[in-house]
Amino acid sequence: MKKAPPRQPEVGGEEEAAPEESRPAAEPAEVTTVQPLELNESWVPAHARHSVDFIRAFATSPIKFQEEEQKEEFLHTIAMLCTDAHLHNFSEELTDFCSRYKLVETIQMLLVLEPRDEICSRLRWLAMLAFGRLSIIGMVLETKKILRLCFNSLFFLRPCCEMPSAQATLCTRALQSMDTMLEVMVLNSADSKGREMLQDILEVLLDYLFCDMEAVQERAMGRIRLLSRFLADSVTKQADEDEDEDEDEDEDEDEDEDEDVDEDEDEDEDEDEDKDEDEDDDAPREQIQMPVLGKLLGHLFFKLFRPQETISMVVEILCSLMTFLSVQKCDMPESHFLPPEDWESEINSWVNAPCACKVQAFGKYLRPEERTDVVLEAIEILGRSNLLNKQGPVEFLEEAMNCPEMWLTDVPKVVRHIFHYCDEKNTALDDSFHSLLVLMVNKWPGTVITTALEATPNFSDKVSVWKAMFSGRQTLEKVLKELQGQYWHDNVFTGEQRSCLIFLSVLAYGDMLENQIRPLYQNLSLLTPKMEMVPLVLRALKTLSESAETAKVMKGLLPEMLTFLGTCSWDISVMALDIFHNILGHVKKKEASSTALKAVRRLRSLFDAEEDCVRERSISLFRELLGKTTWRDKEAMRRNSWKALVQLVLHMSDQAPSVAKASKEAVVAVAELLKWKELKELVQKEQIWKMGECLLAKDSSRAEQFVLDSRPYLLSPQASLREAALRIFGLAARHLTEQNEETMAAVLSELGTMETREKDPSIRCLAAQTSLILTSLRDQRKSGLSLRTLCCWCH
Repeated sequence: MKKAPPRQPEVGGEEEAAPEESRPAAEPAEVTTVQPLELNESWVPAHARHSVDFIRAFATSPIKFQEEEQKEEFLHTIAMLCTDAHLHNFSEELTDFCSRYKLVETIQMLLVLEPRDEICSRLRWLAMLAFGRLSIIGMVLETKKILRLCFNSLFFLRPCCEMPSAQATLCTRALQSMDTMLEVMVLNSADSKGREMLQDILEVLLDYLFCDMEAVQERAMGRIRLLSRFLADSVTKQADEDEDEDEDEDEDEDEDEDEDVDEDEDEDEDEDEDKDEDEDDDAPREQIQMPVLGKLLGHLFFKLFRPQETISMVVEILCSLMTFLSVQKCDMPESHFLPPEDWESEINSWVNAPCACKVQAFGKYLRPEERTDVVLEAIEILGRSNLLNKQGPVEFLEEAMNCPEMWLTDVPKVVRHIFHYCDEKNTALDDSFHSLLVLMVNKWPGTVITTALEATPNFSDKVSVWKAMFSGRQTLEKVLKELQGQYWHDNVFTGEQRSCLIFLSVLAYGDMLENQIRPLYQNLSLLTPKMEMVPLVLRALKTLSESAETAKVMKGLLPEMLTFLGTCSWDISVMALDIFHNILGHVKKKEASSTALKAVRRLRSLFDAEEDCVRERSISLFRELLGKTTWRDKEAMRRNSWKALVQLVLHMSDQAPSVAKASKEAVVAVAELLKWKELKELVQKEQIWKMGECLLAKDSSRAEQFVLDSRPYLLSPQASLREAALRIFGLAARHLTEQNEETMAAVLSELGTMETREKDPSIRCLAAQTSLILTSLRDQRKSGLSLRTLCCWCH
C-alpha cells in the first residue's frame, strides 16, 4: 500500500447507548515510573528541545502532572513531535526515545483513568491523534490492545443526542480523530503489514457488533464503513492503474507492428524478453487475503433479514466490501462481476427478496472459504448472545442446508464451531445446530465424527450435541459405525463408555433374539442415574425403540427404565417415558403386569412436574399401564388408580391443553377399570365439583386423604389448578367427622392464609365462602355434640 496523507474521515452513528453493565472492562496499562537514562540526544533539533524535555519529564513522573491542561499538552506535544520527526528525518531516534520512556503505556494509562460514562476534555481525541502519529514514525504498537482501549473509551459513551452540546462536540471530534488514527495506521504500513493491520482492526471492530448496546454497534459500524470505503477505493484505484498500463502497452504493441519485420538475431532476443515480461504482466493480480471479511460480510448480510434504521449504512458497507471482493476475484465467472455503481441496486434488491433468492444471490459472489466464514458467523451469533436478533442467522442456516454443496464446503470447521458455541443451557438453539449437524453426519459421517471426537476429548462433554446425532435411526447407525473403529482406543473412550457403545451397536446392527440380548443389558450395571453416559444411552435407546423390530427385543429393559422415572433431570425422565411407551406396545399383559404396577406408583410423582411434557407423558403412560395387568394384579391396580384420581381430576384443569387432555383420558380409563359409569359421564361434562361429590359418594372414608391430596395444589402457580383444588379441598372437608378435628383446624388455617395472600380475587372470594361454610358446619357439629352429651348425662 502506498503512503498517503489520511483524508478527513466521516463519523459513524452515535445513537442510543445501553446500560453500563454490558460494557467490556477496560484494559489498564501497567505504567511504572521511568528512571532517567543517559542518552545521546544530539538528534534533537534545537526547536524541538523544549518538547522533548517536557515529554521526558511527564513520562518520568506522570503523577506530578494531574491537571487536564498538562495531560492534553503531553499528548499534543507527542503528536506534533512525531510530525516534526517525519518531516526532518529523525523518526528512528524518536522511536527509540518513545520506547525508552514508555510513552505508549503512559497514553494508555491516561485513557484508562478517564471517566467511563462522560467526556469532559480533549484528552480522548488527542490520545487518538498521538497514537496515529506514533504509527507514522514506525512505532511498534500492540495494535489490538490499543484498539480495544480506544474503542472502549468512546463506543460506550452516551449517545451524542443525550449529551450537552460541548460534550457532544468533544465526542464527535474524538471519533473523527479515531478515524484518522485508523487510516494512518493502515496507510503508513508496508503492503503486507498494512493488510495485517487492516485485518486486526476489522477483527476487533467485528467483536463490538456482538454487543447488546445499539449505540456501540452503530459506532463500530461507522468505523467499519470508513475502512470498507478505503478497501474499495484502494482496489478500484489499482484496477484503474492496471487498465491504464494495459492501454499503454497496447499502444506500444501497435507501434511495434509498424516496424520492419527483418531484424537481426539480437533484436529477436529482445522481443522474446519483452514477450516474457508481457506474459508476467498478464498473470492474475495477487489477491489480498482478508479472512475477517467472510465473517464481516455474514454479520452484515444477516441484518438484511430484518431491516432497521441502519439499513442504509449496512447496504453502503456491503457495496464497498463486495466491490473489493469482485475486483479481487479474477478467477470467478464474468457474470459474477459487477461495476461499483451497480452494487447498491443489487444489494437493495436482496432486502425484500425471499430467503432462498437472497441467500442464493449472495452466495454466488463469494468464494468457498468466504461462504464457510458466513456459516461460521451464523453459528457464532446464535451461540454467543441472547439479545442479538437471531432471525437472520436462523433463516440463513435453514436455506444453507438446502444447498450443502455450496455452503458446507469445510465440514471440520463447521463442526468445531458448533461444538464450541453450543450452549447446553440454551435449548432454543437446538433446532438450528442439531439440524445442521444431523445433515452433515448423513452426508459426511467419517469427517463429522472424527472432528467431533477431536473437539470433545471427553466423549461426555457437549452431551446435547451428541444426542442430536443419536436422534434418528439412520444417523445413529452411521455414528455407531464410525465409532466402532475408535472403541479400543484408550485415549478416546473409558471402559464404561466403550461398553455402552458396544451395547447400542448390538441393538442397532445385531440380528439377535431377545434371549440373546438380555444378558447384555442385565449385566449392564453402568446404566445408573449417576453415570455420565445416561443421556446419550437413553437418547439412542429411544431412537432404537421407535423401530418395532428392535422394540420387541428390548422388553427386558422396562424394569431398568423405572430407575430413571422422577429421579433424574426432566429430559432424562422424558426419554425414559418415551422408551417405556415404545416398548410397552410390543409387550403382552403377562410380561408387563408386575412392571406396570411398579411403574404407576413411580409415575404419580411426575404428574406435578414443572415441565408440561413430563406431566403429559407421565399421565398418558399411566393410562396405558392400566390395561397391562393380568387378573392377579387387577385389584392392586384398582387401588393404585384410586389413589391417583384426585391428581388426575385436578389436572383436567391444567393450563397446558395437552396435559388437560391426557388427564381427561386417564380419568375415563380409571372409571372403566373401576366400572363407574357415572364418573365416566361426568368427565365428559368436566364438572369438577360433581366429580368430587361422585368420588366421596363412592367412599366418604377417603375424605381426609382427599384433603391431603388436594392441599399442595392450593399453592400451584396455575390459577386454574388452585381454583379446582380449592373446590375439592372444601368439598372433602365437609365430610370430615368429629374424629378429624385436627385436620379441620388445618383446613381453616389454610383457607385463612388464602384469603390474605391469594392474588386472584375470584379465588380469594371462593376461599372466604368455603371458610364460612366449614366454620358453620363445625359450630353446628359442636352444638349437636354438646346436646347429645347432656342427654346422655340426664339418662
